[in-house]
Amino acid sequence: MLKESNIKSLLKQAGKNLAAIDQIAAQLHQNRYPLNHVLQAYKDYLAYQPDSANAAFNYAYYLSKDARFETAINWYERSLELGISGPEEVHLNIANIYMDQLRDDTNAREHLQNALTKNPNFVGAYYNLGNLEEQAGNRDEAVRNFEQCLRIDPAYESALARLADTHRFTQVDDPLLLKLAVAVQKSSNSDLQFALGKACEQLKNYDKAWQHFSAGNALDKRALPIYNPKQIETVFQQIKTQCDHDWMAEFQGQSHEPVFICGMFRTGSTLLEQVLASHSAFDAGGESEFFPRLVAKEFSGYPAGLSNLEVAKLRSWQMAHKEHSNKLVGTSSRLTDKRPDNFLYIGLIKAILPGAKFVITERDWRDVATSIFGMRLGASQSYATTLENIRHYIGLQTQLVDHWQSILGPDLIRVRYEDMVSEPRDTIGALLQSLGEDWEENCLSFHKLNNPVQTASVWQVREPLHSKSIGRWRNYQKQFEKVFGPDVNF
Repeated sequence: MLKESNIKSLLKQAGKNLAAIDQIAAQLHQNRYPLNHVLQAYKDYLAYQPDSANAAFNYAYYLSKDARFETAINWYERSLELGISGPEEVHLNIANIYMDQLRDDTNAREHLQNALTKNPNFVGAYYNLGNLEEQAGNRDEAVRNFEQCLRIDPAYESALARLADTHRFTQVDDPLLLKLAVAVQKSSNSDLQFALGKACEQLKNYDKAWQHFSAGNALDKRALPIYNPKQIETVFQQIKTQCDHDWMAEFQGQSHEPVFICGMFRTGSTLLEQVLASHSAFDAGGESEFFPRLVAKEFSGYPAGLSNLEVAKLRSWQMAHKEHSNKLVGTSSRLTDKRPDNFLYIGLIKAILPGAKFVITERDWRDVATSIFGMRLGASQSYATTLENIRHYIGLQTQLVDHWQSILGPDLIRVRYEDMVSEPRDTIGALLQSLGEDWEENCLSFHKLNNPVQTASVWQVREPLHSKSIGRWRNYQKQFEKVFGPDVNF
């Protein structure tokens, strides 16, 4: 672990050598070091060479990684003014900020179109236009853009996988199914395996589906950090020990009143966010990176450092979150943040935002495990590649939620997916009452919302409530029994 003085020394040695600064910046970012000194190095270089388009571009890139999104856009635009080569890439990066961070689809679409003006065969722009249309629920437009990617580059595997995700497979001789089957034989891209697994499941060929899900997870497992159950148990215990009743009692006061929807992935959090977004009091903020980014930046080795929280810091973070909320949803609505793994940070979030409430979505663990095993999650979810590890992590998550509930009482509400789809009026009505809001009939028409959805549930939440996903695991009961034995009802 490099000390701050070492980082300063390295950048000082780089001096006015942009290539050296770029190399150090890449290494520091890859190893998750704070970027403040890197940003200062680029700023100093640009004071020395204000007409360097590459320096402006790289400065913008690391500003975006440090969540300084508006400033990043300004410097990306400066790199365009300076005549940077490959301007379509700059427009793509700006579009990604608007789409993923600022939830401004209008500006995102404009920059993607600008990228195509610069380079009509730029597959990256078509791919992200496909993503944008998919998030908006525009299936036909999403298909058109993914197909255009493949016309330009038939080997674009990610576009093929996403095209398959938009498709409903009903025939074994479907040309897209055959194309997927050929592609997986030649590729180590796990997205193709998961896409083919989903296709086989739609065709009710469950043994084949599980084979492809297993193959996809095996590929991912090679690249993901090793899941260490004992190490994870230790971290969860440290969180509970640090964030006990006495520690939480130190942080009282007032704040704005966002609602954090969290829990395990694939437990209905996106569905619940859409339900609340249909209510006049709420606006969907999606899966915000605000708190995971804050933790990564301020708490090396979380939960280490929580014992030293300062009131001034808490207030500054509260103000920053208020500003973040206002940018996303304005001042007249309550923000919902549905980042599932925020359940790890509930103690810190409540210390910063005393007015916050938390909704934990829960579901039959076997259906959760099936859904997680059948999709690709990121590096921070290294448990996701085996049923054993998924079950272990679900158990730890449930215990931690029990801990938070014992402290927060009515400020934490648990909602079961099965109740939400089978008794929606009663379940959603009780939740709204707990959140201090009145019932609104629109909550049952959530599928008609025309808002962006940025998760794997994008197509499911465009449908009315149904119970088709309940008991999905039974299609794979023999695979569960192979791992857990004949009694998988625990």
